[in-house]
Amino acid sequence: MKKLLLVFMIFVIMLIPVSARAGGGSSSSGGGSSGSSHTSSHHSRRSAGNGSPLAGIMSVGIFAGMVIYRKRRKARQMHREIKNDLSVAYQKDDFWNEQVIKKKVEEKYLIIQEAWSKQDLETLKKHLSESLYEQWKMKINWQQYRQQYNQLEHIQLLKVILVDLHDAIDNQQDFFWVYIEGKMNDSMIENGEVIESHHDSFVEYWKFMRCGNDFLLDEIKQQDEVES
Repeated sequence: MKKLLLVFMIFVIMLIPVSARAGGGSSSSGGGSSGSSHTSSHHSRRSAGNGSPLAGIMSVGIFAGMVIYRKRRKARQMHREIKNDLSVAYQKDDFWNEQVIKKKVEEKYLIIQEAWSKQDLETLKKHLSESLYEQWKMKINWQQYRQQYNQLEHIQLLKVILVDLHDAIDNQQDFFWVYIEGKMNDSMIENGEVIESHHDSFVEYWKFMRCGNDFLLDEIKQQDEVES
């Protein structure tokens, strides 16, 4: 029975992605945006040779603005839909101060990404729910078994948008979701060698559950899981 359980656990672990950011999220959605921007920039420079350099720069800037607008459009719509609920919740409970929440999310984002990169389970345990901590602990243990670690550098948080909330009678049942738009140099290192690398932006949705006056990361979903 123990052998069957061990085989099952190894099978489950092998299904877990071993690369790309805290928790093993994929960079594919962000990569698509990055690739489109690069292609447009190339064509703009080529056409600028026959006209004004300023016009070429403006074209690139306008296109980049359109990409950002499209990327955040759904999240902004979701935020508008909860603004009234957020205002009502804040009137009853200071916990629902949107600016304070966003600032704390920014702080936790950096702490969590850095702790994941360093395989620092002690720090992660302070910022993750119990269930998510156990999942990430399993992933990190699997990385260590394979002599791997996920090196994250130049970590940036480009945008945070509050998109959903649940204000329960029991405060310990409160939770909220935020749109996370980030960018970093993301490499998987194995035996001292880079086996996979990404250098692009990405979008994810992070769920935080309330813990007293603080909150813990409980779940991460990719953009297509939420917006499709």
